[in-house]
Amino acid sequence: MRGGRRWWPGGREESPDRWGAMTEQVLAGIDDCDPLYRPTNFWGPGVDRILGDIRDRGFERFKSWPSAASWFYPRYGDGFAGSRMQQMIDVLADLRPDLSESRVRTILGGSLEARRDFHAVRLAWDQERWPFDLLSFGESEVGGPQRFRLAKTDVGWTRPYLNYLLCLTALSRHVDAPPRSFLEIGGGFGVLGEIVTQRDPQARYVDADIPPLVVIAAWYLHQVSPTTVTTPADLPEGTFEIEGVGAVPSWRLPDLRSDFEVFVNSFSFQEMEPDVVANYARLVADRGVRYVVSLNSRAGKRRAAAGTEGGALEPVTSQFIVDSFAAHGFEPVGRYGEPLIQSAGELVVLRRR
Repeated sequence: MRGGRRWWPGGREESPDRWGAMTEQVLAGIDDCDPLYRPTNFWGPGVDRILGDIRDRGFERFKSWPSAASWFYPRYGDGFAGSRMQQMIDVLADLRPDLSESRVRTILGGSLEARRDFHAVRLAWDQERWPFDLLSFGESEVGGPQRFRLAKTDVGWTRPYLNYLLCLTALSRHVDAPPRSFLEIGGGFGVLGEIVTQRDPQARYVDADIPPLVVIAAWYLHQVSPTTVTTPADLPEGTFEIEGVGAVPSWRLPDLRSDFEVFVNSFSFQEMEPDVVANYARLVADRGVRYVVSLNSRAGKRRAAAGTEGGALEPVTSQFIVDSFAAHGFEPVGRYGEPLIQSAGELVVLRRR
């Protein structure tokens, strides 16, 4: 345990269900693993809040947890929903009677932002290099998402889903053929696995992450994957391979012997420390990866106040990530900001030399 702390709020209480028990299992693994694979300083508050939501709320509506928006499930819009949205509509009805209710909901609810990202994906995707059905699939309703219908279909899109489509859009402009195997570190709830297996049920996807997120990803992929999902509880001691879809604790990544074509990291390397990122870059390079996709902050996360959790002890920048992979034979072939990415992040595609 980091600093002797107890990770489960209120002490570790055994849970009778499979997923609660799995959470206990991976939390116990933190105690004995190499510190390079433990939650970093940035993630201390997040781990506590997410564990509290697991304990108090269960997994079924995890995308709507109080902790979700801050730690792994970003949303479009200004945070107005339900009664708060109606209050804003009532106020604006007096201030701007020319604004219709539907217009106010569009502006405050986030659909304009979602549509912008959706259109950016459709305009920039290279369909000749990588034919990819962009209209027939969206994020599942499992977990209670904030979904937007952006085309004349019943499909719903979300910010996490479109964020990964933007990452893959950049990749589509550099691949020689459609990739079919993906490794991710820090994959949140596993939506990248949902995206790639929706369109190719034979695609391989593995997410390595810290607890409890690795259990959330395993739970979600178990609900939406077209194939059997390897969970942390399924892993044998020693080395192992995963031929389909899986979610593994971060410290088991050195034991993974499967190779992958593509590695993706979206907004999580920036939350780690430099030595942690450098170690992961080495491990990824050993997995036979040809392409690396990184969407992370240009400037890095805020520096932590001395002696406190939250924030980075030494901020990791996008350039540091590029340099870490360059040390293992990768070179950037595309760097993207606006208009594809509208944030402080830089989207970089690297290819093995």
